[in-house]
Amino acid sequence: MTEKNNLLGYILCTPQEENRVFCRELDDKRNINEYTYKNLLLSSYNFGKSIEGSDVGEYIPLFLDTSYDFLRSFFGVLSAQKVCVPLHTIANEDAITHILRKVRAKSIIVTKPCLYKKLAQIEYVQEHIHTIFCSSEVIEQKALPCQHIDLFEIFNREASTEEALSSIGQVVENSNPDDLMQIVFTSGTTGEPKGAMLSHRNLISCVVRAGDHLSIDHTFRTLTFLPLSHVMAQNEVFIALTKRALVQIVGRDHLLHGLRNFQPNILVAVPRVYEAVYNGIQRKLRKKDFMRKLLQRCVNTYHKYKEASLLGKMYHGLFVHTIGSVITSKIRKNIGQFKILVTAGAACPQHIYDFFEAIGMPLTNAQGLTEVSGAIVYNEPSKTHKGSIGYPLKGVEAKIAEDGEILFKGDPVFSGYFEEPDLNKLTLREGGWFKTGDLGRKEIINGKEYLFLLGRKKEILVLSSGLNIPPAQIEERILQSGQEIIQQAMVVGDGEPRLGALVVPQDDHFNNPNIREEISKIIRQVNMQMDASEKIDNFEIIREPFTVENGMLTPTMKIRRPVVFQRYKDVIGQLYGTTG
Repeated sequence: MTEKNNLLGYILCTPQEENRVFCRELDDKRNINEYTYKNLLLSSYNFGKSIEGSDVGEYIPLFLDTSYDFLRSFFGVLSAQKVCVPLHTIANEDAITHILRKVRAKSIIVTKPCLYKKLAQIEYVQEHIHTIFCSSEVIEQKALPCQHIDLFEIFNREASTEEALSSIGQVVENSNPDDLMQIVFTSGTTGEPKGAMLSHRNLISCVVRAGDHLSIDHTFRTLTFLPLSHVMAQNEVFIALTKRALVQIVGRDHLLHGLRNFQPNILVAVPRVYEAVYNGIQRKLRKKDFMRKLLQRCVNTYHKYKEASLLGKMYHGLFVHTIGSVITSKIRKNIGQFKILVTAGAACPQHIYDFFEAIGMPLTNAQGLTEVSGAIVYNEPSKTHKGSIGYPLKGVEAKIAEDGEILFKGDPVFSGYFEEPDLNKLTLREGGWFKTGDLGRKEIINGKEYLFLLGRKKEILVLSSGLNIPPAQIEERILQSGQEIIQQAMVVGDGEPRLGALVVPQDDHFNNPNIREEISKIIRQVNMQMDASEKIDNFEIIREPFTVENGMLTPTMKIRRPVVFQRYKDVIGQLYGTTG
């Protein structure tokens, strides 16, 4: 597919497309609203015209939930040839202040009263924001002295399709693909948020090639619920846009309702969502012993014959598509008739991959970073290789540096962090190579360069003996072995003679009187699979899950190790007898 110069080029609709539905949205009252390409075009045009040439600043922050309003605001900002700055709605006051000050924001877009209330408490907003584009509900609750403008009145102004097509078409024609489109501030596991500068070329090359790789066409229907302030959620929507597929949006609180009513056939989600589905199925089957054993037989048969002879594979296929279909039909009835299930944003435990593949619903792994415009490495459901994250998209190069770090080069790679020259010198190598911070290796399989992640460089634990230990692989083993009992685990031991672990039980095991004994058994099983230096010597049980709300997870569900370490410093000290 030809890649356009500007993302706006994809909202330019032909007369045949004007009434084609671009987006369906399930609102808070569970009403389904539909919006056509013409609706998107005119709303974006109207908002763009309203801020074009006005003193609202070059960088426009969007403080919006995942919604159609986010998308038409986003395209409106682009049509005014300004730069979008998506804000995470769950970000704390310090992070929001840092971002607004960094881009010297003069205006902001916010439509929900609860989010407006959050902004109103921030000193920078009180002193430096002079225009807020908002809803009538926000205007009624006006708590700031600045100008409040009704965003929906702007969206709904009369405008001709011809005028909008001509105006936005002119912007597209005169644009450079390397023009800055948005600054996405990474949540990160350490330090202050950093603003990744992404151009039209960056994002378009990523989504068009990912769409081609996944064979997406106009028949696909998404279920978008991840925050659009993250590039992975944007990937999903913009892939659909470039392929004229149907975008379907739901809030996280209405995910199950959306699954049943929208019947999506592609889903992009973080591993925690698939883990929740898996755990939910397991809990329901505990009460149905026959079904539980049948499902376990299906999974065991898959493991036994996955790499076996042709006869063995035929047996597995026969089992899954006959007896196993009794179970999978029930699952599909509740969660949709999916053609593609994508897991992204964090490492997915191997047992989750194995489970979904065994029941005939394989997961496609997608890996990437904000700095490379989203996911640029994909596996294929029918050609997965255990432990591999997949191979790069067309036109993306990957290599392993001397110290084992994965480097990427290609059109999706960003130009650098906003106003961070020193950091950019450390991150971007000569020749356009981006240092990911991930350790890995490459292996040629069937002519393709498959990548294998070994862990984050900055997360490597250095024992007092000098041995370097990547904790992520050990944590995955713990979660896989204790999937019904353990929901989270973090390995510790930096500077210590041996490894320890913080373990969070599943919610329904918090009050289990035998929980320590059961976790000890799991740790012993894991230790049998590990080298001597990788064995867990001791552990402590944590009864507060790591969450985004308590600051111990990033919005993409990665553990903020420094935060967890600081929170449980005394507990970790007990593992090594260094407290009290």
